[in-house]
Amino acid sequence: MKIITAIIGIVVIVIMVCLTNFFSKKNELKYAEKKIKKYYFLYIDCMSDNANYSNEESILNEDKAFNLLIITASVDVLRKLYKFQDVRIKQLKYNNVEKYEQLFQDLIIEMREDLYGKEEKYFLNYIY
Repeated sequence: MKIITAIIGIVVIVIMVCLTNFFSKKNELKYAEKKIKKYYFLYIDCMSDNANYSNEESILNEDKAFNLLIITASVDVLRKLYKFQDVRIKQLKYNNVEKYEQLFQDLIIEMREDLYGKEEKYFLNYIY
């Protein structure tokens, strides 16, 4: 009887250690992912500075933030980002402002979804 109790105790301890390690690793990965997503905030901040000041430094900072996004952003965010950047380039070259605000809103929604999950996806639709 003591042997069976000891075996059950060891099995329970091994299962507890495995579960603890599993959930600990899962939380570490989630934290690291959110930490990397700070580049979303950096990009928006640099884009805002560029819109307000439009000097050489703000342009270079936005370019660096954009490059960091290329490395860290999810595929869905990158799709929205490239669409938005294409429209921004057309706006600068041809003074064409079509779809600019909608694509920016789509980009922000996709970033929020990537950061916080799908339940936050339609947050901006309630503002406008």
